[in-house]
Amino acid sequence: MRERICTFGPEQSLVGILTEPDPAKVLPEAPTVVLSNVGLNHHVGPYRLWVELARQLAGRGFTTLRFDLSGLGDSRPRREGGADEFQRAREETRAALDYLEQKKGQRRFVLMGLCSGVDSAHAVTVADPRVVGAAFIDGYTYRTLGYHLRFQLRYLSPRRWTRFLRKRKLPAQLREAGEADEVYTREYPERSQLVQDYKHLLERGVSLCFVFSGGMGLSFNHEGQFYEMLSPLKLEGRVTYAFYPRADHLFSVPEDRAELLRKLTAWAVGTVPPRALAG
Repeated sequence: MRERICTFGPEQSLVGILTEPDPAKVLPEAPTVVLSNVGLNHHVGPYRLWVELARQLAGRGFTTLRFDLSGLGDSRPRREGGADEFQRAREETRAALDYLEQKKGQRRFVLMGLCSGVDSAHAVTVADPRVVGAAFIDGYTYRTLGYHLRFQLRYLSPRRWTRFLRKRKLPAQLREAGEADEVYTREYPERSQLVQDYKHLLERGVSLCFVFSGGMGLSFNHEGQFYEMLSPLKLEGRVTYAFYPRADHLFSVPEDRAELLRKLTAWAVGTVPPRALAG
């Protein structure tokens, strides 16, 4: 495995780490995996998630680029203004694909995003035919009738009441810190538009992987909710899907993170044409 720093983009201001497998392990026709920031976490990912993933994928013959969006981590802020944060993320993700195509001859890509990283990964996957696979971790969720019924039943949980009573014993300042207003929000597409996007991607032959954690409890609380909220598509058996109810949003527990890495690595191998794996 070899890792090196690279710079790209119109101003050469975007910085990433290119992780490549040993020449003897290169998997023919494997798409290049592209990863960017998770919120304000830089290109290592939360709890080094992207580092571990890139190195595991290198062991299976994949090249991975994990990079920082402008103004985050090692990438400088862009000098020109005008584009909002979401538009910049889309443009810079496309710049990463352009760089890999021009410098490395890559023409097939897989995008992976966690939380806010899903927004640009989704948009570029829909718009760019070079993307043959996309993994969305704690991406878009929509509350369903089943969600609301399960949400009310949580009040019957003894564990929940125990946590509540323990919290009331904390000093007021600590309680208030945990109840602070949100400082970051995301704009979801309309559900009907998302259904159309996924339909388009499936028709295009894009491999899709969806992962949700228990950290999404305020909007997603059951394994079946994924299929319920996208029911017009009948996605059973057509996509890779996993729900980890015990995992937190950033997969901070090593065992949860290891399971996520196994799932993503196995799915990525599945994006390689069977003829290449057979050879």
